[in-house]
Amino acid sequence: MDADFSVELGPDAPALELPWTDPKGHVEYIDLRDAPNGIERIPEARQFPALRKLLIDVNAPLTPWQTAKCDVWTETAEAADNLYGAAFMQSCYVDLVLAKQWKSLRANFELHEGMAREIARSLETKDSIAATVEIVVRRCYFHRETKPRKFRETGWDMNESDAGYCLTMYVSGFGNSGEGATAAWEQAIGLAGACLLQLQPLGTRERSRTQLK
Repeated sequence: MDADFSVELGPDAPALELPWTDPKGHVEYIDLRDAPNGIERIPEARQFPALRKLLIDVNAPLTPWQTAKCDVWTETAEAADNLYGAAFMQSCYVDLVLAKQWKSLRANFELHEGMAREIARSLETKDSIAATVEIVVRRCYFHRETKPRKFRETGWDMNESDAGYCLTMYVSGFGNSGEGATAAWEQAIGLAGACLLQLQPLGTRERSRTQLK
């Protein structure tokens, strides 16, 4: 498995908002920590058991995480353009933020960069899987839940938001068939989920400080 991390904080870089609502009203943020049964409203979780397990595990009450968005897609791949010479690729992304009990750390860039680095370092050692993982540190605007739903549907005033950071985790599996790519992706997302469950933000912050000395 090939794993790496990056930071995207430029003025044109994508940023997450939480909670969020599709402008067309088709989908919206589902807080799986407060409402675990909401997973039945996420089409990708119903279709892909490996993603469903990750969402359930990561949003469990004792973890430091909550998920914000996810998507899954399958496509053909150019064999010459990937590390595994594969013709098929299945991918997903999952946006992750620190859960509410850790909200005092949401604005800590050093911590988020350290977590991204640690996830990548841990997954890089899993070299028997035809898969890639990239962890991206991005900005996130945490909207305060002080306005009625009617207001939220018209858009959020950034003065009613707290700036912080999030992690976007991209996982891709490769294979010479669609089934092979799916199998590699399922293995990779399972390992990524296990890594997230083992990672503790405070421990990461202390290790980051030690590395900077």
